[in-house]
Amino acid sequence: MPGLTAFAWDMLVSDEQSMEFDSSCPTHIFFEATESEVPHFPQHVAIYRTPRANEEARALWLGQQLSTQLAITVLVPFAHPEKPNDPYYDIVFMEGESYLADDSETEFGEPDAKPVRIVGSYCLPKAHFDVFGNSTSA
Repeated sequence: MPGLTAFAWDMLVSDEQSMEFDSSCPTHIFFEATESEVPHFPQHVAIYRTPRANEEARALWLGQQLSTQLAITVLVPFAHPEKPNDPYYDIVFMEGESYLADDSETEFGEPDAKPVRIVGSYCLPKAHFDVFGNSTSA
């Protein structure tokens, strides 16, 4: 989404705050990377101020992009369309491929917690976004 300018959250709250960030500018977004409480997924990345519409589709798309481009495994929370009230589903991307996962037996923040369980391959609908993060999918 090259039309957006991303700023690191820690730079925005530091004494040496970047004066370039303009909260009234809709193309200025920010992100933070923190230590995760999910076993086997050591980092948590949060991105703020992207368009509100299609947030889950955008998060999944970004997770897949990160997995593909950086050759990493990425977990993204997921609302299963057949079980939208079940909070334990995720999509795990491995080398860009998507898998349905279940974190119902994972004790977040516990060092000896069971890992997130891969249920199986899961085909996601194709999503497309413009340079500003707006959905262009039909």
